[in-house]
Amino acid sequence: MLPITPILTVGFLLCGSYYDVKIREIPDSLWLVMGASGIVFRLWDSEWRLMGFGVAVACGLAFVLAISGLFGGADIKALVALSLLVPTYPGVASPLFVISVFNNLAVIKVLEVGAVFSYNVVTKNRYQGEISWWKKILLYMTGFPRSREALDYRFLPLQDETGNLHLMPDIDMDVERFKETCNQDRIWVTYGSPLILYMLLGSLVAFLKGDLVLQLFLHFLG
Repeated sequence: MLPITPILTVGFLLCGSYYDVKIREIPDSLWLVMGASGIVFRLWDSEWRLMGFGVAVACGLAFVLAISGLFGGADIKALVALSLLVPTYPGVASPLFVISVFNNLAVIKVLEVGAVFSYNVVTKNRYQGEISWWKKILLYMTGFPRSREALDYRFLPLQDETGNLHLMPDIDMDVERFKETCNQDRIWVTYGSPLILYMLLGSLVAFLKGDLVLQLFLHFLG
C-alpha cells in the first residue's frame, strides 16, 4: 500500500464529514474520486485480489444495512469507496481494512446509545404511551423528546404526524414537511448520526490502533 493512502483516506472522509454534518448531502463525485484513486493505486501495489474481496464484503454489508434502514445512500457509497482505496493496512487486526473501520464505527454507535440512555435517565424523560417494556428500553436507548419547532435535518422523528410510535426512523424523511403536517407539540426523535464522521473516526482508530472489536474479542479469549 502506498504511504499516501492514509492521508488521502482521512482527507476524503474529512471532506465528506463536513458535508454530512453541515447539510447532510454529499456530492457523489467525492466517492467516485475516492474509489477511482484506489483503482489507480492498485497499479502500484497490485492488491487486486484483496481489493476485490474488500469490495464484495463492503457491498454485502451495504446491502444488509440499506434494507434495514441503518445506512443511507452516501454512507453506502463511502463504505464501498473506502474498500477500493484501502484494501488492507499493516498492523490492523482484521485482514480487511473496511471490516476494521466498520467494527470501530459500531463501537462509536454503542457509545452514542449509552449517552442517549444516560441522558434520558438523568433528565427523567418518559414515554407516556402504552408500549411493551422492551420497546420502552429500546426507545430510551435511541431516542429522546424534542419540541416540533426545534426539529431540523439532524433529527429523525420516531413518531408519525398523529403521534404513533415507530422505532425505526425513515432516514429519507422530509423533516420540514413533517413539521407542517404534525399535530404533536412534542415528539420523540432519534439523532441522525453523521455516519461519515463516525467512519472517519473509525478509520483514524484503525490506522493507529487497529480493530477494537477484534482486539477485545482476542483479549477475552486470553
